[in-house]
Amino acid sequence: MTTEPNNKWVPVLVIAAALAIWGVILAVGAYLAPGGTSGGHDGRKLLVVAATIGGFLLLWGSILMISASKQRRLVQEKPGSDADQDRRNR
Repeated sequence: MTTEPNNKWVPVLVIAAALAIWGVILAVGAYLAPGGTSGGHDGRKLLVVAATIGGFLLLWGSILMISASKQRRLVQEKPGSDADQDRRNR
């Protein structure tokens, strides 16, 4: 079935979207929070929180992609798999 691999990624995408929204809320909250002796907003706090959440999501996504490609490669290299029989027939 071709829809099965796509359905596998739906929960991951939902979690990533929820983390991104949570990161935006945290970044805006950090920007709006009073800081130090000045009552103004500090954009550096927003950038730090946004960069941290973005870096986490990038790292997490990279690990998931690498893991999925390794699993795909292992399935293709299994003895008796279609790819293995194709190699034998050549």
